[in-house]
Amino acid sequence: MKIRVHARHVDVSPEVRAMAMRKLETLARLLPPDATADVEFSEERNPRIKQRSVAEITIMARGRVLRARAAGTAFGEAMLHAVRNVRQEASDLHHRRRAHPHRQLKAA
Repeated sequence: MKIRVHARHVDVSPEVRAMAMRKLETLARLLPPDATADVEFSEERNPRIKQRSVAEITIMARGRVLRARAAGTAFGEAMLHAVRNVRQEASDLHHRRRAHPHRQLKAA
């Protein structure tokens, strides 16, 4: 799986970037090998919002798009929440694919 991590108008530590890569590599076993993942970190500019750090994950796998967005007080916390959400979507997609891999047409 190809993974791209980037930040929008914020600085993200290399540890958080490495954690994002590690967490998404574990998801690769649930997805097709040609899937691509895009992780974007950003920050809410509204001072009234306490959970300002935002992590968004978008995975494109054979015509399907899995997307998760989560906010937290730090980028690491937001990343963990987003990974948990997208892992559930990937698991559902994996099980749906395995339930009926090749539906056979009934002979008349």
